[in-house]
This record gives sequence, C-alpha cells and structure tokens, in this order.
Amino acid sequence: MNKKNKWAVACLLISLSKQVMANENNSSSNWQLSTELSSFSYSEVMPVVNTFGGVIPIGRIAQESSYSDEPERGREAITHNRISFNLQHQNWLISLASRYDYDVKFTPDAAQLFFLEKEQRPVDKDIYELFFKAKHIRANGIGLGYQYQLQSLNIKVMGYLWDVQYMESGTVAGDFIVSDVDDSYDITGVIDYAYFEDALLERKNCPDSDPPVAGCHGAWDTQGQGYSFDVSLQYRLNQNWQMQIQLTDLFNQFTFDKLGRTQGQLDTRNQVFNADGTFSIKPSFSGTYPDGRYQMRMTTQLNFRLEGNLGLPVWAEMYAANDAYFPAVGIAANWANWRFESGYQWHSNSYLAAVRHDNFYLKLAADNFNLSAAKAITLNSGFSLSF
Repeated sequence: MNKKNKWAVACLLISLSKQVMANENNSSSNWQLSTELSSFSYSEVMPVVNTFGGVIPIGRIAQESSYSDEPERGREAITHNRISFNLQHQNWLISLASRYDYDVKFTPDAAQLFFLEKEQRPVDKDIYELFFKAKHIRANGIGLGYQYQLQSLNIKVMGYLWDVQYMESGTVAGDFIVSDVDDSYDITGVIDYAYFEDALLERKNCPDSDPPVAGCHGAWDTQGQGYSFDVSLQYRLNQNWQMQIQLTDLFNQFTFDKLGRTQGQLDTRNQVFNADGTFSIKPSFSGTYPDGRYQMRMTTQLNFRLEGNLGLPVWAEMYAANDAYFPAVGIAANWANWRFESGYQWHSNSYLAAVRHDNFYLKLAADNFNLSAAKAITLNSGFSLSF
C-alpha cells in the first residue's frame, strides 16, 4: 500500500472517528480479558515450515527450486505473525504483544543457481540474473488502544512501542556469467545488508584491535526500538450485510542507533569450472562497513471482509501484504450462537475453515492437508472473557 493510499485511509478513519466521538454514548463499566493470534505464511517454492526456519533462507529455497531452462520471474515468500494478550476497560485497552515478520523476494535464477551448486550439477545457460531481497524483524511490545462505537459503526485504534529482538534487511543483486572463451565463470554484484548477525559473509561482531583479529571489522549494537499503529473499522451496511477493514502497521518505523551494515561489491574473479562442469560459489567482498544509525519499515497489511446473505450466508475476504493479494470467498452456516465457515483462497490455492462464537473464533487455511508440506498456512484464533 503506497503512502497516498495510507493517508487517504487514515483521513477517512479520522473523520469517521470524530463523528463517532461527537455522538458516542457512555458505555457501561466492564472489563474484558482477551488473547489473539494472527498468522499468515506463504512461499512460492517450498513449504513454509522450512522456508522460515532459518535466518536468510536462500540455502533452503535453493534446495527446493525447480531445475528449469526458463525460470519464471518474481518469486517471493512472506510471513506475518502476531500474538497479543489484552485487557480492556470500557473503551480503553492495553496489550502485550509479540511479532515475527519476514518478507523475501528473489529471482528463480538465484535460487536455481544455488541449487545447481549444492547438487553439483553443471549450468545450463550463459547468464543467470541474481537478485535476493529480505526484510525480517522479531520484536516484543506494549500497546495502548481506544475502541468506540456509534450504532452500526465500530472503530479501534492501537499504537504499539516495540523492543526489537532480531532484525535483518538486505539486498544482493548481480549476475553469474559463463565465459565463451575458456572454462571460467564470474559472479559480479552488489550487496547492501544491515543486520544483528551477519548470516551472509559471517562478519564477526568484535571491536578493532592491534594486531587485528581475522574477520573483525568493528563492533555494532544489537538493540532497536520501533512504533506502529493499527486501525480497524467494522460497519453494518444493513440488516443482512456488514464489512470489516483491518490495517496492520498502517504507520510504522524501527530505529537502530548503531547497527551492523555491509555495503560493497561481490566478485568471484574468474573462477574455473571443474572438469565435470560443476562449480563452487566463493565470492570475495570489497567495500565498507558503515555501521551506524539505520531505519526500516515493514509492509502494511490489509484485511478486508464482506459478509451477508444471498439466500444463504456468504462472505468474501481480501488479504494483502508486500504487493501480494490473496482474495477468498465462501459460505457459512449459523447454529445457535455458533457460525461455521468454509471457502477457498486464490493465489495461495488454499482451502479455509473457520468457527466463530461470541467469545471464541478459530480460522485455519492451507493449500495442503499435510501442513508440513503446505506452501500457504493461515492460522487466526482468539478468546475473550468479560467480567
């Protein structure tokens, strides 16, 4: 979601909230304890339980990449996870939360090349386009929110302060070129990589010394803080239809005072193929380590839902993050205070099932009933207790 769209949505919600605040009735005194879990994971090349099990997972992506002469472009993997424990009194609420986010984009050429090296297979073309970009953060935080309602309109605004436990943000771009003259190859590229721990070139976090220690190029801090704002809107259109909009990380920023960072060039310097055509990627690095202040932002996530009745209960949803869109539709059945839903999500090719009650909900979606092999998994749940 671009900045113009963010500001347009924010202005709309602010104008609605002013109208609501001006007409809001005092609510009765009550307390509520609740817990919420939201998790969405999607990987285009391998099961999500393997994709996000390590640091920058290019090695694991490479293992599962297709051996193709004409690989497609624009592969990606994303996961956004958050769990919170909340206490609400009347309209105010506080929250303790933890988050785990990973956005990865890469060319299949990059994944395929690592696959060929690992499997000791010869290359099958002269040029491979290499691109890999990853953004990752793990953090714990505390939030403060306000929820207000007027007739059919309900708005909730949450602000969080985050203490970062781990982060990575980096880009590697270049080319693998096979020489037409002799049995040699060259990898040239650029790297811009910020980190708590260097998982690519294995740079050591230690101070300069005399004499210098091999692999040491200065010390950096592994501390960072951030903030984020979430906004949700629920509106009943009429007796049969209602819509919900949830914007997570509508505005957010994470700041690091002295972060480790690597910038420069990668070059294999005319390596020679083995006699059987296999090869080993051993790039050298030349550049700088501009450790210091660094800022990063995570992608805004959108959840849109419309539900109603067309002779039977129906619903439609749209989840969007990192320029990827996942629409879904389905049907429902109501029994007493329970609601049961089933549906299908495009893009991820997932089947969905959900159950909802006044104080409980659970939603599960996957493209494979064997979750260990699924390339898309959604798990949302919540429980609340009023007193």
